[in-house]
Amino acid sequence: MNKWTLTTESVARTRSTLLVLLAFVSGCVPLSAPESLVVNGNASPPDLDSVRFDHLLITRDEIQLRGRNATSAMALIRRLRPRWLSARGPSSFTNPAASYPIVYIDQIRHGGLPTLHSIPVTEILSLEFHSMADATIRWGTGHTSGVINIVTGRF
Repeated sequence: MNKWTLTTESVARTRSTLLVLLAFVSGCVPLSAPESLVVNGNASPPDLDSVRFDHLLITRDEIQLRGRNATSAMALIRRLRPRWLSARGPSSFTNPAASYPIVYIDQIRHGGLPTLHSIPVTEILSLEFHSMADATIRWGTGHTSGVINIVTGRF
């Protein structure tokens, strides 16, 4: 065997050496241990008013944290996401009346905002707000003010 002949063992050794060098060069493996480590902590619970929640979603966890006194979906949305209930301008040139979001329950159309009064909070897993564009893609045209979809888990 001459000095240029590669064996399986030498190829494996070369490959592992290159991988270690690549890890050091790319910064994946530190060259030295840190001199000190600072850990900050706080044992008090977070202030719920300072915690940011998704403005398009209300989860069961948020309902339990912030929606304790609400009995219906309407009361819950009024408390947590009142902007979802806002009118969003005229629905067409021929109909100058303002339009409101349409309510869906488990992806099935149920009507307008008054429907929210009949849905108890105890049955809600989550609530989602979909803009006009998102609602049109998902459910078709006619959702000029968006959709409030309530997920109950019944279906």
